[in-house]
Amino acid sequence: MLQRAIFAALLLLLVSLTRAVPIGAQPAKLVVAYSSAAATFSPGWIAKREGLFARHNLDVEMVLMQGPSTYMPALASGNIQVMYGGGTAISRAIGTGGFDLVVVATETRYVPMRLMVVPAIRTAADLRGKKLGVGRAGLDEYAALLYLDRVGLVPGKDVQIVYMAGGIPNRATAMKQGLVDGVVVNPPNEYELEKAGYLELANFLDFKMPYAGVPQTVMKPFRDRNRRLVEDYIGAIVEAMQLFRANRELGYRVIAEATRQKDPVILARTYDSYTKQYDAIGGLPFPWQAGIEGMITGFHERFNPQGIKNRDARPYLDSSFVQRAAERLKLDRK
Repeated sequence: MLQRAIFAALLLLLVSLTRAVPIGAQPAKLVVAYSSAAATFSPGWIAKREGLFARHNLDVEMVLMQGPSTYMPALASGNIQVMYGGGTAISRAIGTGGFDLVVVATETRYVPMRLMVVPAIRTAADLRGKKLGVGRAGLDEYAALLYLDRVGLVPGKDVQIVYMAGGIPNRATAMKQGLVDGVVVNPPNEYELEKAGYLELANFLDFKMPYAGVPQTVMKPFRDRNRRLVEDYIGAIVEAMQLFRANRELGYRVIAEATRQKDPVILARTYDSYTKQYDAIGGLPFPWQAGIEGMITGFHERFNPQGIKNRDARPYLDSSFVQRAAERLKLDRK
């Protein structure tokens, strides 16, 4: 604990020494859309609340945009400059080839969700004949289908997939009402279900299901015209991720602000879950080719085989910005 705190202090000192902004320089405006009010976006909020964006002379406005039909056109039109999150939609856009975009970072590598079920279900075999509630074309559907394939159950035949509108809390409520027998949730939603008597059947992190989660995405023309701006933005994000890993108290504060949760168990579980994911990448969110391609071939192609025009994510990835951040902060690539 002490070592992490010392690291956080040294990191802030290093940053202040390695990035000087000319006095009187006008901050660069950057509108960043994030896809849900969740702890997922803690590095962005830390960068803003701790002044890391400002230290890079960035005036970052973070706006909530939910649903690909909202944020993808906004990104393409330039109404937002960065899309923070939306991994399922970004991988679909790469697969269909419909957007001239580039992913400059992905913050997680594996599906971070849990399958929660009614108490009568104790094993995967018990799912036969049952109903799973998911959101259409979302991460929870992707995770559910991968899991069913893994345990040898056929969606639509052995297990009924029930598509439900609204977010994960709505689907959790539907299970409590007896409308479905299981739901896929992200931390810390499983805690409330556990308290209500429901069981965790699977933690998908244990299976290392490929998923390039929480991407940072810009349009290619914007990147080409604003390389220093994108470099500074990603540099601040990487700094913030290191601070999150090193400072539990700071992590708790930003999670509480993002989720409005104060329960110490929920804060601890959420912090530990994201720290585990950030530790897995050494705190360096290089864009992950395998995760994006896994989404394209393992999910989008399943439902839209004719629409998938591209299965190679490499032309849509640019790791140079995270690499530059690693060099600035003297971090080793993992």
